[in-house]
Amino acid sequence: MASKKRVAVVGAGVAGLVTAATLAHRGYDVTVFEKQQSPGGRAAQASWEGFTFDLGPTLLFMLDVYRTAFAAWGGDFDREVPLVRLRPNYTLHYPDGASLTISSVLADTLASLERLAPGSSRGFMRYFAEAASAYEISRRELIGERVRSFTDFLTPSKISALIRTGTFKTLANRAQRAFGSTRVANAFSFQSMYLGMSPYKSPLLYRLLLFTELGEGIHFPYGGIGALPRALDRAVRANGGTISYADPVHAVERSGNRITAVRAESGRYEADLVVMNADLPFVYQNLLGESGHRSLRMQHTPSALLLYLALDRRYDDLLHHEFLMPDDLRSTCEDIFERGEVPRDPAIYLCAPTATDPSMAPPGGEALYVLVPSPNLLGVTDWAGQTPALADRIIDTIERRRLPGLRSRIRFMKTRTPLDFRDELNLVAGAAFGLSHGIFQIGPLRPDNRHARIENCYFAGASTRPATGVPLVTMSAMQTVERICEEMPA
Repeated sequence: MASKKRVAVVGAGVAGLVTAATLAHRGYDVTVFEKQQSPGGRAAQASWEGFTFDLGPTLLFMLDVYRTAFAAWGGDFDREVPLVRLRPNYTLHYPDGASLTISSVLADTLASLERLAPGSSRGFMRYFAEAASAYEISRRELIGERVRSFTDFLTPSKISALIRTGTFKTLANRAQRAFGSTRVANAFSFQSMYLGMSPYKSPLLYRLLLFTELGEGIHFPYGGIGALPRALDRAVRANGGTISYADPVHAVERSGNRITAVRAESGRYEADLVVMNADLPFVYQNLLGESGHRSLRMQHTPSALLLYLALDRRYDDLLHHEFLMPDDLRSTCEDIFERGEVPRDPAIYLCAPTATDPSMAPPGGEALYVLVPSPNLLGVTDWAGQTPALADRIIDTIERRRLPGLRSRIRFMKTRTPLDFRDELNLVAGAAFGLSHGIFQIGPLRPDNRHARIENCYFAGASTRPATGVPLVTMSAMQTVERICEEMPA
């Protein structure tokens, strides 16, 4: 009998684990090598003194993507990652004390809109319908299937999809025209910041985010987002794959146009094919020795300053997700995306998971997650020297605007900065979301999921096709598996 094809998967992020579980189920001999001691990559989780923090993403949407992935190996996503749909989704707080609550119960959202800006709800249903259309078209034509070539992408249906979804228009401008109120426009366009794009530069295409949040809802797994990579770890092993944690890959061996082995901390592993889930620009620069690859010259997303605050007492009126909006969102985005500095008036995201799952903290406590969109390491911020002062400033703002007495409740605090994204997660320039998604970095213009010359080197994750975000890197894994099974069947 012929031996199974040996696959080395470099990185145990969500895309790497989905790739590994699916290939193992299809008969490949799979080994995953992961630098960290636990699964998840950017979607990892950590626990300190009984407080559990999701270190990156804090919510799930597009659940059909995960259901399809799990079904590929006979799994049941809903059983293996039990979760709850959040109602409401979140509340936005403005500096003058006004607020807007967004809910997948549209009547509640409309009522909140009228309280904030009377008359603004009239534009909402049309804007929401346009977002739903953009979502449906993009799933069918732009991200739902593998991009096989540049020419295949330039079909009449694909070009029509690009035009109809608003790829050549700007998100913030359309929102402003739809609502009139700048506050409301910001509420339905700022979400692009959490994919690493300014709403003032982002293609209108990304209004589809609104539909994913309101049409399908946002969800939280019991035990935190870390429940997803833990379930994927189990799936890899159940299908016969192996995972080696605390085992970074330092180099690859090549013969002609093929990789023959990877060299990890634990030793040398011969492979018939390699799937790189480590961030693509890092792989080209550090593992493949191609420092001139175009991914290193492409635009990277900004980053984030993250605070993980262990509170000995929770706030009973704090929702699972809340945002402190800046007074001038445009200026905030210019600070991040143009001046490369931490905003003077930041947008601040708060996640209080015990509002949904009390097990995330000791009784009565809170594992408060704070995210501030910030420039990456190509900006001017001295992260090594300024982080303590920046964290203090953020805590002062939260305490003044939303959570009085916050400092007195903090048992301990940990931080994550662009330096940590670079050093711990191997993200070039500490770019938290990988490569950006501007008009010249989407579809066939985004780096391919297979190396152009190394015929057995594949990619899956945020900086390859189709895009960043947990559901989209899951789709990336499935599309990469499809290609591997076509080109290098087990």
